[in-house]
Amino acid sequence: MINRGMVAALTISVVAHALLLGTAEWPWPASNQADELPVMEARLVAPPMPVKLASLQPEPPPLPKAPAPKLVPKAPPKPRVEAVARPRPAPAEALAPVDMGEPTMLPAPGETVLEAGPVSGPTAEPASAAVQPVLAAADEGETYSSEGWPTHGGIVFRVAMGEGAFVVGEAVHEWSHDDSRYTMQVTLQTTGLAGLVRGFHYVQRSEGELGPQGLKPQRFQVEQRGKAPESAEFDWAAGRVSIRRGERERRAADIRPGDQDVLSLWHQIGIVGLSGLPTTLTVASNKDAKVALLERVGEETLRLPIGRLETLRLRAQAEDGKLTIDIWLARNYGMLPVRIRMVDDKGEVLDQQAIRLRLAPPDEGDAPKPAGQAEMIELKEEADPLASLPQN
Repeated sequence: MINRGMVAALTISVVAHALLLGTAEWPWPASNQADELPVMEARLVAPPMPVKLASLQPEPPPLPKAPAPKLVPKAPPKPRVEAVARPRPAPAEALAPVDMGEPTMLPAPGETVLEAGPVSGPTAEPASAAVQPVLAAADEGETYSSEGWPTHGGIVFRVAMGEGAFVVGEAVHEWSHDDSRYTMQVTLQTTGLAGLVRGFHYVQRSEGELGPQGLKPQRFQVEQRGKAPESAEFDWAAGRVSIRRGERERRAADIRPGDQDVLSLWHQIGIVGLSGLPTTLTVASNKDAKVALLERVGEETLRLPIGRLETLRLRAQAEDGKLTIDIWLARNYGMLPVRIRMVDDKGEVLDQQAIRLRLAPPDEGDAPKPAGQAEMIELKEEADPLASLPQN
């Protein structure tokens, strides 16, 4: 599925940029070092000094006075941030603070040195604490609840290919639901050099019902320029899914409650939790319907273009071993997918990482809504991640 020509073109581009960067001038500090050497020699000329130092050995007591490091504990006035940690009630408030704050507490100290000071520290503890109970309920309980799933929103993913992460395009994912029905779609297109080499436009759509077991797909469809539409039609009464090209059925498979298509799967896990799904389930696409093993990998603090997020990582692996999909769900943002990584049996990698996230705030019941556009919660990639750091 991966275009080798595209990879070659991208590789050439990367090499060209590397050559250009290689010509950059470097400021050599040789002159500064030369100025410092005479100063060192002048101090070394006085030999009596070392003797006095030997006799003054009892002076080490001043060293204990040096516990200037004690100032470091004062530095973490992170309690200031705790005051900001009001976002517990709803994922909406957790937005800007939650993202940037979570990293400081959870990741290794070495990783958070730059981000911890200004923005990270604030919301780390409260944000995770607010979402953990919600997640636990989803994992332990069998009851269905879509209250945490935003009624509508969109996620823009940067799509990279291979271990070298060559950026080949963008995928725009949008969804909406009214507590009884849902619709969602993903539009994938090549960008940049890849778009010049070969234009590509691909749309996936899924629609169906919301019920006691979460999402219940009725139709999954794929549209691609120059090709007949392909689909997966779910017949829940008959317990089968029909894979079609145009109006012609190409193959069929049995299905049972809880089975999904490749797009609805992204949200189903976040709605019902792992216990809401069987250990194995059938996942349908426009090409086939395969049994997949679903497992929880664990919780991870994930660094993304939109910031650091607390995520739950899940894995769906085809029983035949031909495809493995890892999905990272943002715990503080409606359990939405913020990274999707696919690896086939040949080791080819397709990695999608969120560069923009927009979602509707939690429903506030009958509260009057302001006229005009509804306010949306938004996270997006920062052009300069160091711009928000304080400057001395």
